[in-house]
Amino acid sequence: MSEFLKRYQERMDRVFKTFMLEKADRVPVMASYGTWSSYYAGYTDAETNWDTDKCGQSLMKVANDIPCDIIHMIYSRPGSLYQALGSKAYHYLSDSNIIQYSDESANIMREDEYPEFSKDPFRFMVEKILPRKYSELAKPSPGKDLALAKGAMFFGMYGQKVGAIVGSLAGQCGMPVCFDATMVHPMDWIGDFFRGIKGIFGDIRRRPEEVLEAIHALTPLAIRLAMCGINMVPPKQYPKVLFIPIHLPTMLKTSDFDKFYWPTFKALMEFFAAHDIFVVPFYEGDWSRYYDHLQELPVKKSMGWFEHGDPKVIKEKLKNTMCITGLFPTPLLQYGTQQECIDKAKELLDVMAPDGGYIFATDKELIAPNDGKLENIIAVNKFVMEYGIY
Repeated sequence: MSEFLKRYQERMDRVFKTFMLEKADRVPVMASYGTWSSYYAGYTDAETNWDTDKCGQSLMKVANDIPCDIIHMIYSRPGSLYQALGSKAYHYLSDSNIIQYSDESANIMREDEYPEFSKDPFRFMVEKILPRKYSELAKPSPGKDLALAKGAMFFGMYGQKVGAIVGSLAGQCGMPVCFDATMVHPMDWIGDFFRGIKGIFGDIRRRPEEVLEAIHALTPLAIRLAMCGINMVPPKQYPKVLFIPIHLPTMLKTSDFDKFYWPTFKALMEFFAAHDIFVVPFYEGDWSRYYDHLQELPVKKSMGWFEHGDPKVIKEKLKNTMCITGLFPTPLLQYGTQQECIDKAKELLDVMAPDGGYIFATDKELIAPNDGKLENIIAVNKFVMEYGIY
């Protein structure tokens, strides 16, 4: 076994022992640096979206320069695909800016179209949603057919390059990538891409049963697409990992969360647990009023990535249910001193590390170039690796 593959195996063992709420040799460190990696490597977010090879080079630089055990994901988006299809949603404010997503462009389904949507979500998306979101797909044939063929080609090329990046990180750096695929909760999907945030909040007041029916109708398709992504990943020794970014729950009243979000979310988590797929939801915002809900999830089958919350309460409530990550405040990496960053890391480890089940990471993904100073990131990660030994 080569030195890099041995290092890869050691890191995967450390991470998955922690996933299973066991004590590894030390606390693992997850690098959640996202598009910050582009700027660190001398590129812009736009460049790494248009040239996936540059995304790979950025992640290789992170893997070689910054102490960590696992990189959370391949962060680039296929810019050529969006261009080929004529995307109205994704755009740049300037050539060097981070890609933007417009909520207004997400509001492309009329509120009176819920019944038609629920009858056949896949057909509705193909015939109504896609032509509204992508100008090239709204053209008559053969224009839309050519655009679709071109988009499929670019998507395939992008997938090949992402696979090559994962292979290079493993073979040349001994660095694993955490997330194998991504899915979106059906309610977030409707809010993010069809009705917009304002739209769906109005809909749950004016036509709640239609929204609920649409969420239920969309769930099988969400599962199918997630499994397609998972099944594209070659078989491996460890469970495959599915990432679920979560947006709406902390903006909902608890009664609305209980009605519209939680039943489907719990069912999704149980489905993937039954298929031995490990799930990492990003619990965006403050989930403190939902900790009792999270105790109902399958045990040792997920890792909660928390943005906010009292670490002591999270540990007490969830230590027997799930692995926990996040909570280190990203702004401190940019505006704090090295000692302040280390002190905060020690404070977190003293609470979260005992008995295992904690992976050190920031409270959110680093995106902009000013989201973290390199010297602070390196100092904190080195400290965690030295102090977090069991």
